[in-house]
Amino acid sequence: MSDRELEDATTAEVRVENPTEPGPVRGSSPGPVEGGNPEAGSQALRELLERTRLQRLAELRESSPEPQPEDVAKAAAAKAAKPERGGRSKPRTDHRGASQRIAQRVARRTVGKLVSGTTENTQPVPIVTALKGTPYQAPVQAKEPSEDEARMILDLAADIAAMMMRAGAGTSDVEVSVIAACTACGLATVEVDLTSNTLVVHYSTSDGRLLTVMRVNRGESTHFAKLASVHKLVTDLVDGRLEFHEARSRLDAIRTQRRPFPEWFTVGAWGFMVGALVLLLGGGPIAVPLGITMAIVVFQLGKLLGRTHLPAFFITALQAASATLIATIAGDVGIIDSPQYLVAAGIVLLLPTQSLYSAVQDALTNFPLTAAGRLVGVFMTLAGIVSGIALGIVCGQAIGLGHIEVLVPKTSPHVVTAILSMVAAAVVSMSGAVAMSARRRFILPAALVGLASHITMMSLTLLNIDNVLASLLAATVTGFLSRPLALRLGAPAIVLMIPGIYTLLQGLSIFTAVYQIASDSENVSFAVGLSSLFTAILANAALAVGAVLGSYLALPLKNLKSQNFKSQSSAEEKVEEVRSGETSTAVIDSVQPGGAKTQSSGPGGSGTQAGGPGGSGAASSGLGGSGAADATETGPIQT
Repeated sequence: MSDRELEDATTAEVRVENPTEPGPVRGSSPGPVEGGNPEAGSQALRELLERTRLQRLAELRESSPEPQPEDVAKAAAAKAAKPERGGRSKPRTDHRGASQRIAQRVARRTVGKLVSGTTENTQPVPIVTALKGTPYQAPVQAKEPSEDEARMILDLAADIAAMMMRAGAGTSDVEVSVIAACTACGLATVEVDLTSNTLVVHYSTSDGRLLTVMRVNRGESTHFAKLASVHKLVTDLVDGRLEFHEARSRLDAIRTQRRPFPEWFTVGAWGFMVGALVLLLGGGPIAVPLGITMAIVVFQLGKLLGRTHLPAFFITALQAASATLIATIAGDVGIIDSPQYLVAAGIVLLLPTQSLYSAVQDALTNFPLTAAGRLVGVFMTLAGIVSGIALGIVCGQAIGLGHIEVLVPKTSPHVVTAILSMVAAAVVSMSGAVAMSARRRFILPAALVGLASHITMMSLTLLNIDNVLASLLAATVTGFLSRPLALRLGAPAIVLMIPGIYTLLQGLSIFTAVYQIASDSENVSFAVGLSSLFTAILANAALAVGAVLGSYLALPLKNLKSQNFKSQSSAEEKVEEVRSGETSTAVIDSVQPGGAKTQSSGPGGSGTQAGGPGGSGAASSGLGGSGAADATETGPIQT
């Protein structure tokens, strides 16, 4: 290798040893100049650099092999054949150095994209995307309002959310309604934080001012008619058929909306539902009216105990114990042959069906904190039911009541029995819709959903499908039918879904398992009873999972919103506005001049809520609360 080639060769990849001669090391600062002569220092530095260069050249000569004559000739011929492009050609380096430089360039480019650039996944997601797949997925957005208007819009959205939470809506439905209302009114950058029973809505104006509105829900009173009215209000607001001031007036009218049925009719609906459940499970003609009577007694007992402010766990336990004792006494006396059907129907009356569905829906729709809070309430209610059944069994054995044959042998299906069970399933769903204060036009669709669910469950049972899997599939049918029918009627899916699920609840399995645990039986061990109880609870949880799954499977049918019911809904809203102006003593959530608000709660208990016109306040919850003397109405049993 010639000296010229050695000088032009790159030295970036050659490790340079420290010079053996004394002097400053490369990269260090030169020492102080002796005598203060800068020219002498510069001359010494130049000499040092020259010596370092010569040393590098010597090392390269020693490390590089001597080129062979034929290699030199080939290189000269190639250089002569390659045309000059002006200037000196770039020296070639070894393949290892080139591959390393290419890898370094790729790495620098990749790191540069990660540091200086942002991908689509790291961009903030617009809140309007939360409306995808909902009835409000295409809102008509207004222009950005002023600060005062924005504050009023936030108050409207927060009042909508508080009313929906008290009426029994799920967390996902509440959040979607708030986002849709704010977006339709021009607040496209609003942020919603909904956790457990607290709602916080944030908005930042164009000049950077922050507006925050909060609502706290301290009690629930299931009111499906009011829930459907709020749903229709948000739908009209999103579609651009309603202005802000009109929406505010309609919401105030909905706040004082009365229940569609009187209290005695609602109590009778709960009783008819229990009687139909007894017939559905296989009870005789005498057990049906006895079931109606038992349901009314249990309902009134919950109302009476609720006025003592006793925690919900103990009220549920006492109700379950009373139902068990009534059925056991009726069976011991000989009035009925199968008291287990009576107890099973009473358990279905006490099961937290709506809370279980909402908890599963929240867990599956990214609301883990709210789902955890609801699941705690569901667990305590189930624990109260199990404790009450065990208490009733122990008390019955203590007073000498007879043993109940809970294990019923399977019988072959009969045509008459199948027809009676289908009629009973339709009555159960209709009674559930009435008891939950749904409007009259929802009663027949609820019966259709309940009948389809029961037929699916009965068919899967005849095919010897596992109970848990059959419950999941039957509830999927319930959710799949409830969503399009409810949207066509102008209401959320929960209005038809909960009454349809009542025909599938596993009350008999729970009673059988608890009876095996509590009774002294030589044939059944404690472990077997505990396993049966877990399976029964799992089957009821599968109902909630299937209902949520069916609702999501029905998303392609989301465009089946009703155009036929618009005029009918408008007429009903006018009637409700006229009714709201009348003086009545059975108004739910009515705003009193002094700031007091009355709200029913629990299975027959009514609670007093204190709060201002903003819609937030404190209310008693559980199976029963303290009664208000002037304007109260009994609510349904907690479900």
